[in-house]
Order: sequence, then structure tokens, then C-alpha cells
Amino acid sequence: MKLSISPIVVFIIGLILTFSNILKGYDVILVGEIHTDENDHAIQLSVLQDFYRYDKKIIVGMEMFQQQFQQYLDDYIDGKISEKEFLEKTEYKKRWGFDFNYYKAILDFARENRIRVVALNIPSEVLKDIKEKGIENINSDYLPKPIPKLSKQEVEKLKEVMKNHPQIKNTQAFFDIQLAWNYSMAYKIYSLKKQYPDYKIIVFVGKEHTEGIKRLLGILDGNLRVFIYN
Repeated sequence: MKLSISPIVVFIIGLILTFSNILKGYDVILVGEIHTDENDHAIQLSVLQDFYRYDKKIIVGMEMFQQQFQQYLDDYIDGKISEKEFLEKTEYKKRWGFDFNYYKAILDFARENRIRVVALNIPSEVLKDIKEKGIENINSDYLPKPIPKLSKQEVEKLKEVMKNHPQIKNTQAFFDIQLAWNYSMAYKIYSLKKQYPDYKIIVFVGKEHTEGIKRLLGILDGNLRVFIYN
């Protein structure tokens, strides 16, 4: 599949280039996406390329890969395994499923320039346990305790989401899973920043996660400067 970019996105990318000096003052840049929107992925690639021109100290975080498969992501970026093997070993089709071509240019750029890419997503198995047992009964390295609570605003937003998804029957499980999803990704970003304080973390996630991740990063480290580009 060949991705096409609309004229408006070309204009937006131009704004990003002008805008980049402001963004460079932040520690973490959360670039949201609608997963099937080609324009969002074009913007993500442009952000990555622009920051790389300015500073090579960049780490990319991606929701599209689950954390337990980090070794295969490293191997792919290092050129040790093929794209086919990479997608098989990360179980990409089963665990994410969106057309890989949405992300191929981003990963190609990272591979060509040896930019580290980090898997952010929580393993599906942990979410399954949370659904069955509740987040308070889960002991997982992906969810270090104490686990923050959802904010009142987040609860209200999730209630609105549920109105459009009547198939969701277990409200608490739905809330727990959303919290775990955001917290696991936020904690991984926080850990990366602690480990690599001189690096900027550029994160590609669904737009519905950006506000939650930013709030949780603020709880984990109030000094982190986080920018959302949605």
C-alpha cells in the first residue's frame, strides 16, 4: 500500500518545521494518531525527521509494539532480522493488526539512522488478567505500584465512550484496562527518560491516550516537560 498525503498535511508539516524550535524545549513529545489516518503518520514521520536534523539524541516510543518483544524490535532496527521475521516475532498482526505500511517509513528512517525504537504497549496477557481479576489484584513489572487512579475528568470521558459501546458490560474492568494501558506506557516513557536524561522521547500513540499519558507522567515526575501534538 502506498500512502498518500493530502495538501493540507503538506501545509501542516511546513508549520511543524517552523514550530520545531518551540517543541525542542520539551522532554517528551506525544504525537497522537488515528491509526488508519495516513496524514497522521505523515506528520509523525515529519516530526521525527525534523528533530533528527536538529539533534541525534532521540528515542522513539511506539504503542504499536508490546514491551515483551523489545529484543526483536532492537534486532530489526540493528538490521539483524528481516521485516518478515520482525513482524512474525513481534506477533504484529495478532497484537496490533493495522497495516504495517502505516509505520514502515517511520521504522525505515529509524533503521537507516540507528535511532532506538522502544515498544510501549502493555502485553495483552496482562490486560486479560486485569479484566478477570481487577487492576488492584495484579502484580506486574509493567504496572509498578502504587498505581495512580483515574482522574474525575477521565472517568467522565470513559463514561461517554461507553454510551457508544453498549457491548461493554463490565464498567470497572473497562476503566481498569484503560488506566493500565496508559500507565504502563507512561511508566515506560518515564523510565526511558530517567535512563537517558539527555535524550528526547518522541512517542507515537493513539490520540485517545495522549492526555492520560501526560497526566501520569506528571505524577511520576513533575519536572518532565511534555507536549501533545494531536
